[in-house]
Amino acid sequence: MNVDSINYPKINSKDEWSSERHSLGFLKKADKMPYRSEGENTLFDYIPKGAIRVLDLGTGDGRLLRLLKNQRPDIRAVAMDVSPIMLDSARKNFANDHQIELLEHDLDYTLPTMGNFDAVISGFTIHHLSHERKRSIYKEIYDILNPEGYFVI
Repeated sequence: MNVDSINYPKINSKDEWSSERHSLGFLKKADKMPYRSEGENTLFDYIPKGAIRVLDLGTGDGRLLRLLKNQRPDIRAVAMDVSPIMLDSARKNFANDHQIELLEHDLDYTLPTMGNFDAVISGFTIHHLSHERKRSIYKEIYDILNPEGYFVI
């Protein structure tokens, strides 16, 4: 069976992730995911050492960016998420970091104009998108990466 022919039920991302129960429940479960730390460390290994400007798609509470900033405090980033609850958590986590811009955006829609990036990262987000949207967002990401930039998920 071709996965493109499977009709998954469409859930409105903003509605789903605006639920405090859903969003905070995810954060609680996410910390217990097996091999999460290993996956994150591998992700960081692929981000070029000279990367300064980073886009985090589906930032949640900003976990990936916090870990990355521990290794590379000079990065500037746009942290994007659809969930006001997640963005509130990220806002608290980055309250004293003026190099992180928080942006509410639903990835079901075209990425806004933000300039170019040295790296685009994403943890647990893109797999939620429809197959058609995955294809189009990959093109959008390619278009905003600097020539030596990396997209790491």
